[in-house]
Amino acid sequence: MNDPNAYVTLSAGAAIFEEGEPGAFAYLIVAGRAALFLRRDGVEVSVAERAAGEIVGEMALLDAGPRSASARAIEDCILVSVSEEQIRHRLHNADPILRLCFGVIMACCRDAVALPRPNGTVAPNGTVAPTRAAGAHFTPSLKADFEASIDAMMTERALRLALNRNEFELYLQPIVHLGTEALAGFEALIRWRHPEKGLVHPMAFIPVAEASELIVEITQWVVSEVGRIMPEIMRAALQNPAATDGPLFLSINVIGHDLARASFPEMVGEMLRSTGIAPSTLKLEITETTVMRDPVGATEALSQCREAGMGVAIDDFGTGYSSLSYLSKLPITTLKVDREFVCAMLTTPSNRKIIQTILRLADEIGIPVVAEGIEEPAEADALAEMGCAYGQGYRFGRPVPLAETLALTKAWRLAPYDAALIVAA
Repeated sequence: MNDPNAYVTLSAGAAIFEEGEPGAFAYLIVAGRAALFLRRDGVEVSVAERAAGEIVGEMALLDAGPRSASARAIEDCILVSVSEEQIRHRLHNADPILRLCFGVIMACCRDAVALPRPNGTVAPNGTVAPTRAAGAHFTPSLKADFEASIDAMMTERALRLALNRNEFELYLQPIVHLGTEALAGFEALIRWRHPEKGLVHPMAFIPVAEASELIVEITQWVVSEVGRIMPEIMRAALQNPAATDGPLFLSINVIGHDLARASFPEMVGEMLRSTGIAPSTLKLEITETTVMRDPVGATEALSQCREAGMGVAIDDFGTGYSSLSYLSKLPITTLKVDREFVCAMLTTPSNRKIIQTILRLADEIGIPVVAEGIEEPAEADALAEMGCAYGQGYRFGRPVPLAETLALTKAWRLAPYDAALIVAA
């Protein structure tokens, strides 16, 4: 039970931990019930029961003391271990007043199991300790919160295993020059090939990774993987010179957590230096929303990357609530128009006008625009006529693994585009 990635099944009657032991982990009960008890003069004194959706062993974990009680499975149980680091990280990000209140509650809870009572419960100063599972009094919203917590912990545990087992992959989606439809580059998109669930979209695990600090390791993996695959893509392009009209670039998505780390620009720069990849062939994509969470910090980090020669793209432009005054200070080299404007541009005049406004803005500050979500030839033609430089979407190809990307690059033909070259994900 001391594996930080443990996800275990215990039979009824099995011990979870013993009183007096060091509290290395707490345990979320996914299924089943557990009993907390003391041994006094050879007699087991009941303290409480815990059911699915509840946690046991948290007190010793948080106050660095020994276990104040023993615990065993009453029914067959499924448990997820929770480390001190995981809990303290969540407490660190909580409001200071909440942390203070939590400390008081912890002290009271520890006192509540300190003294045995003749009636079989344990309580200080004549109060009665709870013996029923707290889950019996959960409101629907609180129950939902606990279930969400369990899901998050299980996902976090699985992500740690995924990093160790190298279960992540980069899928690549082509970006083309509109008009000629020559290859311009690719956007790298992380995917998780779960051994049971199959391919998992990043929206299903990135928020959990951010909350648990695992995003640091995942970003390091992405940067390292980009360093590995970029030379292969460049070599494939050299085998088909007619597919491009200049060096290809690769875009990667960057989140606020990355920019908040002072080491991020240096980490990416070191990858470029060690691999010999030209900095100008790497673009960092960041959303408006991420920028506005910390405009000053984002500007500083992105400026360092720009000074090193990397490109900077604002993704999903037009969907956030950013200030143009802040955007004007960012070292932007590309704007990306969100797909929601592109998909309705032929039928909704307001969407078309928004795109035209973005294109005029980009022209004024001298940077190109990438239109995302292009699916129809008519959309690509209209955007090219409006002066949009680049296009991305199923019209030109879905995100696919490296092997299929290399094959696609070697076989790419210029407009009129051959739909047979589109590779399904």
